[in-house]
Amino acid sequence: MKELGLLGKFAFGVNLLVALLLLISFVLPHFPPTKYPNVSLLSLAVSPLILLNVIFVVYWIIRLQMQFALSLTMLVAAWFYFNPFVEFSSEGNFGDYGNKLKILSYNVRLFNAYEKEPSVDFLSSFSKLLEDKDPDVLCIQEYYRNANLNFSAYKYKFVHFNGLKNKLGHAIFSKYPIITTGAFDFESSSNNALFADIVKGNDTIRVYNLHLQSLGITPTVDALQEDDKDRLRNRISTAFGRQQNQVEKIIAHKAQSPYKNLVCGDFNNTSFSYVYRKMQINMKDAFVERGGGLGTTFLFDNYPMRIDFILTSSKLEVLKFETGKNSFSDHYPISATIGW
Repeated sequence: MKELGLLGKFAFGVNLLVALLLLISFVLPHFPPTKYPNVSLLSLAVSPLILLNVIFVVYWIIRLQMQFALSLTMLVAAWFYFNPFVEFSSEGNFGDYGNKLKILSYNVRLFNAYEKEPSVDFLSSFSKLLEDKDPDVLCIQEYYRNANLNFSAYKYKFVHFNGLKNKLGHAIFSKYPIITTGAFDFESSSNNALFADIVKGNDTIRVYNLHLQSLGITPTVDALQEDDKDRLRNRISTAFGRQQNQVEKIIAHKAQSPYKNLVCGDFNNTSFSYVYRKMQINMKDAFVERGGGLGTTFLFDNYPMRIDFILTSSKLEVLKFETGKNSFSDHYPISATIGW
Protein backbone atom coordinates (compact mmCIF):
# COMPACT_ATOMS: atom_id res chain seq x y z
CA MET A 1 0.00 0.00 0.00
CA LYS A 2 1.19 3.47 -0.86
CA GLU A 3 1.71 6.07 1.86
CA LEU A 4 -0.77 8.93 1.97
CA GLY A 5 0.42 12.15 0.45
CA LEU A 6 -0.83 15.61 1.42
CA LEU A 7 -3.93 15.23 -0.76
CA GLY A 8 -4.57 11.75 0.62
CA LYS A 9 -4.32 12.97 4.22
CA PHE A 10 -6.78 15.76 3.49
CA ALA A 11 -9.18 13.30 1.82
CA PHE A 12 -8.95 10.96 4.80
CA GLY A 13 -9.67 13.85 7.16
CA VAL A 14 -12.86 14.60 5.24
CA ASN A 15 -13.62 10.87 5.19
CA LEU A 16 -13.32 10.72 8.99
CA LEU A 17 -15.78 13.59 9.33
CA VAL A 18 -18.28 12.03 6.93
CA ALA A 19 -18.03 8.65 8.68
CA LEU A 20 -18.46 10.28 12.11
CA LEU A 21 -21.54 12.19 10.95
CA LEU A 22 -23.09 8.97 9.63
CA LEU A 23 -22.41 7.34 13.01
CA ILE A 24 -24.08 10.24 14.82
CA SER A 25 -27.09 9.94 12.49
CA PHE A 26 -27.92 6.55 14.04
CA VAL A 27 -29.52 8.31 17.02
CA LEU A 28 -31.56 10.82 15.01
CA PRO A 29 -34.71 8.67 14.57
CA HIS A 30 -35.02 8.56 18.36
CA PHE A 31 -35.39 12.34 18.82
CA PRO A 32 -39.06 13.46 18.69
CA PRO A 33 -39.35 16.48 16.35
CA THR A 34 -41.72 18.26 18.74
CA LYS A 35 -39.01 18.30 21.42
CA TYR A 36 -35.92 18.55 19.21
CA PRO A 37 -37.06 20.34 16.04
CA ASN A 38 -33.59 21.28 14.79
CA VAL A 39 -32.14 17.83 15.43
CA SER A 40 -34.92 16.22 13.39
CA LEU A 41 -33.83 18.23 10.34
CA LEU A 42 -30.52 16.36 10.31
CA SER A 43 -32.30 13.14 9.30
CA LEU A 44 -32.55 14.63 5.80
CA ALA A 45 -28.75 14.44 5.59
CA VAL A 46 -28.53 10.67 6.19
CA SER A 47 -29.04 9.69 2.57
CA PRO A 48 -26.32 12.09 1.26
CA LEU A 49 -23.98 10.84 4.01
CA ILE A 50 -24.49 7.26 2.87
CA LEU A 51 -23.73 8.31 -0.70
CA LEU A 52 -20.57 10.15 0.37
CA ASN A 53 -19.33 7.10 2.26
CA VAL A 54 -19.93 4.94 -0.81
CA ILE A 55 -17.88 7.42 -2.85
CA PHE A 56 -15.02 7.23 -0.32
CA VAL A 57 -15.03 3.42 -0.42
CA VAL A 58 -14.67 3.53 -4.20
CA TYR A 59 -12.04 6.29 -3.98
CA TRP A 60 -9.77 4.38 -1.58
CA ILE A 61 -10.15 1.08 -3.43
CA ILE A 62 -9.10 2.76 -6.68
CA ARG A 63 -6.07 4.18 -4.86
CA LEU A 64 -5.36 0.73 -3.35
CA GLN A 65 -5.48 2.16 0.18
CA MET A 66 -6.78 0.34 3.27
CA GLN A 67 -8.60 3.51 4.34
CA PHE A 68 -11.65 2.15 2.44
CA ALA A 69 -12.35 0.00 5.53
CA LEU A 70 -13.55 3.04 7.53
CA SER A 71 -16.47 3.96 5.30
CA LEU A 72 -17.18 0.33 4.47
CA THR A 73 -17.56 -0.45 8.18
CA MET A 74 -19.92 2.51 8.60
CA LEU A 75 -22.00 1.45 5.58
CA VAL A 76 -22.36 -2.10 6.91
CA ALA A 77 -23.42 -0.71 10.30
CA ALA A 78 -25.91 1.64 8.63
CA TRP A 79 -27.27 -1.25 6.56
CA PHE A 80 -28.16 -3.19 9.69
CA TYR A 81 -29.13 -0.23 11.87
CA PHE A 82 -31.43 1.41 9.35
CA ASN A 83 -33.40 -0.80 6.99
CA PRO A 84 -31.34 -1.74 3.91
CA PHE A 85 -31.25 1.20 1.49
CA VAL A 86 -30.71 -1.02 -1.56
CA GLU A 87 -32.68 -4.20 -2.19
CA PHE A 88 -32.47 -7.08 -4.65
CA SER A 89 -35.86 -8.11 -6.00
CA SER A 90 -37.31 -11.46 -5.02
CA GLU A 91 -40.78 -12.98 -4.89
CA GLY A 92 -42.45 -15.21 -2.35
CA ASN A 93 -44.26 -18.43 -3.13
CA PHE A 94 -47.78 -17.34 -4.08
CA GLY A 95 -49.09 -20.88 -3.81
CA ASP A 96 -48.42 -21.05 -0.07
CA TYR A 97 -51.22 -18.63 0.83
CA GLY A 98 -54.98 -19.02 0.59
CA ASN A 99 -55.66 -15.30 0.71
CA LYS A 100 -53.84 -12.70 -1.38
CA LEU A 101 -54.41 -8.98 -1.78
CA LYS A 102 -52.67 -6.59 -4.16
CA ILE A 103 -52.52 -2.97 -3.05
CA LEU A 104 -51.31 0.07 -4.98
CA SER A 105 -50.50 3.43 -3.37
CA TYR A 106 -50.01 6.60 -5.40
CA ASN A 107 -49.76 10.33 -4.73
CA VAL A 108 -51.33 11.60 -7.97
CA ARG A 109 -50.70 15.33 -7.40
CA LEU A 110 -54.37 16.19 -8.01
CA PHE A 111 -54.11 14.47 -11.41
CA ASN A 112 -52.17 17.52 -12.67
CA ALA A 113 -55.28 19.69 -12.26
CA TYR A 114 -53.20 22.82 -11.64
CA GLU A 115 -50.35 22.10 -14.02
CA LYS A 116 -50.17 24.68 -16.84
CA GLU A 117 -48.44 22.33 -19.26
CA PRO A 118 -48.51 18.72 -17.99
CA SER A 119 -45.67 16.74 -19.55
CA VAL A 120 -47.64 13.47 -19.56
CA ASP A 121 -51.27 12.68 -20.35
CA PHE A 122 -52.42 11.60 -16.89
CA LEU A 123 -55.63 9.97 -18.13
CA SER A 124 -53.94 7.44 -20.41
CA SER A 125 -51.01 7.01 -18.01
CA PHE A 126 -53.26 6.28 -15.03
CA SER A 127 -55.54 3.97 -17.02
CA LYS A 128 -52.55 1.98 -18.25
CA LEU A 129 -51.19 1.74 -14.70
CA LEU A 130 -54.45 0.24 -13.43
CA GLU A 131 -54.60 -2.11 -16.40
CA ASP A 132 -51.00 -3.31 -15.93
CA LYS A 133 -50.99 -3.61 -12.14
CA ASP A 134 -54.67 -4.52 -11.64
CA PRO A 135 -54.65 -3.87 -7.87
CA ASP A 136 -57.41 -5.15 -5.60
CA VAL A 137 -57.11 -2.04 -3.42
CA LEU A 138 -56.11 1.41 -4.64
CA CYS A 139 -54.99 4.12 -2.19
CA ILE A 140 -54.75 7.60 -3.67
CA GLN A 141 -53.23 10.65 -2.01
CA GLU A 142 -54.07 14.14 -3.32
CA TYR A 143 -57.24 12.99 -5.03
CA TYR A 144 -58.94 15.76 -7.04
CA ARG A 145 -62.62 16.43 -6.31
CA ASN A 146 -63.46 17.07 -9.97
CA ALA A 147 -61.47 14.14 -11.35
CA ASN A 148 -63.26 12.51 -14.28
CA LEU A 149 -61.83 9.00 -14.21
CA ASN A 150 -63.23 5.52 -14.69
CA PHE A 151 -63.11 3.53 -11.45
CA SER A 152 -65.84 1.10 -12.52
CA ALA A 153 -63.59 -1.88 -11.73
CA TYR A 154 -63.83 -0.89 -8.06
CA LYS A 155 -67.31 -1.48 -6.69
CA TYR A 156 -66.48 -0.11 -3.26
CA LYS A 157 -64.84 3.19 -2.36
CA PHE A 158 -64.21 5.75 0.34
CA VAL A 159 -63.40 9.24 -0.95
CA HIS A 160 -62.96 11.94 1.67
CA PHE A 161 -62.37 15.71 1.63
CA ASN A 162 -61.61 17.69 4.77
CA GLY A 163 -64.24 20.40 4.26
CA LEU A 164 -66.91 21.03 1.66
CA LYS A 165 -64.81 23.48 -0.36
CA ASN A 166 -61.55 21.55 -0.33
CA LYS A 167 -60.77 20.10 -3.76
CA LEU A 168 -57.84 18.07 -2.42
CA GLY A 169 -58.86 14.80 -0.83
CA HIS A 170 -57.78 11.20 -0.44
CA ALA A 171 -59.37 7.96 -1.52
CA ILE A 172 -59.48 4.20 -1.06
CA PHE A 173 -60.97 2.07 -3.85
CA SER A 174 -61.58 -1.66 -3.44
CA LYS A 175 -62.82 -4.64 -5.42
CA TYR A 176 -63.89 -6.21 -2.13
CA PRO A 177 -66.55 -5.00 0.35
CA ILE A 178 -65.70 -2.11 2.65
CA ILE A 179 -67.56 -2.42 5.96
CA THR A 180 -66.12 0.46 8.02
CA THR A 181 -64.41 3.73 7.12
CA GLY A 182 -63.01 6.75 8.89
CA ALA A 183 -60.80 9.82 8.49
CA PHE A 184 -58.47 11.66 10.85
CA ASP A 185 -58.95 15.22 9.48
CA PHE A 186 -55.67 16.69 10.69
CA GLU A 187 -56.12 20.15 12.19
CA SER A 188 -55.06 23.16 10.08
CA SER A 189 -53.84 20.92 7.29
CA SER A 190 -54.93 19.76 3.85
CA ASN A 191 -53.09 16.51 4.57
CA ASN A 192 -55.09 13.63 5.95
CA ALA A 193 -55.28 9.91 6.66
CA LEU A 194 -58.11 7.47 5.99
CA PHE A 195 -58.84 3.90 6.97
CA ALA A 196 -61.16 1.26 5.54
CA ASP A 197 -61.94 -2.27 6.75
CA ILE A 198 -61.97 -4.51 3.68
CA VAL A 199 -63.43 -8.02 3.66
CA LYS A 200 -61.51 -10.64 1.67
CA GLY A 201 -62.84 -14.17 1.94
CA ASN A 202 -63.45 -14.96 5.59
CA ASP A 203 -61.04 -12.31 6.83
CA THR A 204 -60.97 -8.53 7.23
CA ILE A 205 -57.97 -6.30 6.62
CA ARG A 206 -57.77 -2.70 7.85
CA VAL A 207 -56.11 -0.44 5.28
CA TYR A 208 -54.71 2.96 6.27
CA ASN A 209 -54.05 5.53 3.55
CA LEU A 210 -51.66 8.21 4.86
CA HIS A 211 -50.64 11.60 3.55
CA LEU A 212 -48.56 13.10 6.33
CA GLN A 213 -47.83 16.79 6.68
CA SER A 214 -46.23 18.32 3.59
CA LEU A 215 -43.04 20.34 3.99
CA GLY A 216 -44.37 23.26 1.97
CA ILE A 217 -41.20 23.77 -0.04
CA THR A 218 -40.36 23.74 -3.73
CA PRO A 219 -38.30 20.56 -4.25
CA THR A 220 -35.31 22.09 -6.01
CA VAL A 221 -31.87 23.10 -4.75
CA ASP A 222 -32.18 26.53 -6.40
CA ALA A 223 -35.44 27.25 -4.58
CA LEU A 224 -33.91 26.25 -1.23
CA GLN A 225 -30.90 28.47 -1.81
CA GLU A 226 -33.10 31.46 -2.62
CA ASP A 227 -35.36 30.99 0.40
CA ASP A 228 -34.67 32.62 3.78
CA LYS A 229 -32.72 30.00 5.75
CA ASP A 230 -34.33 30.63 9.15
CA ARG A 231 -37.81 30.61 7.66
CA LEU A 232 -37.01 27.43 5.73
CA ARG A 233 -35.66 25.70 8.83
CA ASN A 234 -38.72 26.67 10.87
CA ARG A 235 -41.07 25.54 8.11
CA ILE A 236 -39.52 22.07 7.83
CA SER A 237 -39.13 21.54 11.59
CA THR A 238 -42.78 22.59 12.12
CA ALA A 239 -43.87 20.12 9.44
CA PHE A 240 -41.87 17.33 11.10
CA GLY A 241 -43.52 18.16 14.44
CA ARG A 242 -46.95 17.93 12.84
CA GLN A 243 -45.99 14.63 11.25
CA GLN A 244 -45.12 13.28 14.69
CA ASN A 245 -48.51 14.31 16.11
CA GLN A 246 -50.31 12.83 13.11
CA VAL A 247 -48.46 9.52 13.34
CA GLU A 248 -49.11 9.26 17.07
CA LYS A 249 -52.87 9.53 16.42
CA ILE A 250 -52.71 6.88 13.72
CA ILE A 251 -50.61 4.51 15.85
CA ALA A 252 -53.03 4.87 18.79
CA HIS A 253 -55.95 4.13 16.45
CA LYS A 254 -54.15 1.16 14.87
CA ALA A 255 -53.43 -0.30 18.31
CA GLN A 256 -57.19 -0.70 18.79
CA SER A 257 -57.71 -2.42 15.45
CA PRO A 258 -59.19 -5.93 15.74
CA TYR A 259 -57.79 -6.80 12.29
CA LYS A 260 -54.50 -7.27 10.50
CA ASN A 261 -53.30 -3.87 9.24
CA LEU A 262 -51.87 -2.42 6.05
CA VAL A 263 -50.42 1.10 6.21
CA CYS A 264 -49.51 2.85 2.98
CA GLY A 265 -49.08 6.31 1.57
CA ASP A 266 -46.92 9.40 1.31
CA PHE A 267 -45.03 10.01 4.57
CA ASN A 268 -43.30 13.17 3.29
CA ASN A 269 -40.24 11.88 5.12
CA THR A 270 -37.55 9.26 4.66
CA SER A 271 -36.89 5.84 6.15
CA PHE A 272 -34.23 7.51 8.36
CA SER A 273 -36.80 9.66 10.16
CA TYR A 274 -38.51 9.56 13.54
CA VAL A 275 -42.00 9.18 12.04
CA TYR A 276 -40.97 6.21 9.90
CA ARG A 277 -39.30 4.48 12.85
CA LYS A 278 -42.42 4.92 14.99
CA MET A 279 -44.78 3.81 12.23
CA GLN A 280 -42.72 0.76 11.37
CA ILE A 281 -42.60 -0.70 14.89
CA ASN A 282 -44.01 -4.28 14.75
CA MET A 283 -44.62 -3.90 11.02
CA LYS A 284 -42.88 -5.05 7.85
CA ASP A 285 -41.72 -2.66 5.15
CA ALA A 286 -42.83 -4.20 1.83
CA PHE A 287 -39.85 -2.71 -0.01
CA VAL A 288 -37.40 -4.19 2.50
CA GLU A 289 -39.14 -7.56 2.24
CA ARG A 290 -39.42 -7.88 -1.55
CA GLY A 291 -38.21 -4.67 -3.21
CA GLY A 292 -35.48 -4.07 -5.76
CA GLY A 293 -32.92 -1.30 -6.30
CA LEU A 294 -33.17 2.00 -4.42
CA GLY A 295 -36.96 1.98 -4.31
CA THR A 296 -37.07 5.65 -5.36
CA THR A 297 -40.56 7.14 -5.06
CA PHE A 298 -39.69 10.84 -5.33
CA LEU A 299 -36.95 12.86 -7.02
CA PHE A 300 -35.61 15.94 -5.25
CA ASP A 301 -33.94 17.80 -8.11
CA ASN A 302 -33.06 14.38 -9.59
CA TYR A 303 -31.80 13.11 -6.23
CA PRO A 304 -33.59 9.80 -5.44
CA MET A 305 -35.65 9.57 -2.23
CA ARG A 306 -37.98 6.94 -0.77
CA ILE A 307 -40.81 8.72 1.03
CA ASP A 308 -43.78 6.52 0.02
CA PHE A 309 -44.26 3.25 1.87
CA ILE A 310 -46.37 0.13 2.25
CA LEU A 311 -46.15 -1.41 5.72
CA THR A 312 -47.90 -4.59 6.87
CA SER A 313 -48.72 -6.36 10.11
CA SER A 314 -46.14 -8.96 11.05
CA LYS A 315 -48.72 -11.72 10.49
CA LEU A 316 -49.00 -10.79 6.81
CA GLU A 317 -46.45 -12.00 4.27
CA VAL A 318 -45.16 -9.70 1.52
CA LEU A 319 -45.05 -11.77 -1.68
CA LYS A 320 -44.09 -9.06 -4.16
CA PHE A 321 -43.23 -5.37 -4.25
CA GLU A 322 -42.84 -3.03 -7.22
CA THR A 323 -42.04 0.64 -7.72
CA GLY A 324 -43.48 2.23 -10.87
CA LYS A 325 -41.04 3.28 -13.57
CA ASN A 326 -43.19 6.02 -15.15
CA SER A 327 -45.37 8.70 -13.59
CA PHE A 328 -47.40 11.77 -14.50
CA SER A 329 -47.03 12.90 -10.87
CA ASP A 330 -43.98 14.02 -8.87
CA HIS A 331 -44.26 10.67 -7.04
CA TYR A 332 -43.96 7.13 -8.38
CA PRO A 333 -46.65 4.53 -7.63
CA ILE A 334 -45.80 1.58 -5.40
CA SER A 335 -47.58 -1.77 -5.20
CA ALA A 336 -47.35 -4.90 -3.09
CA THR A 337 -48.99 -8.31 -3.08
CA ILE A 338 -49.78 -9.54 0.42
CA GLY A 339 -50.54 -13.12 1.48
CA TRP A 340 -51.91 -14.73 4.62
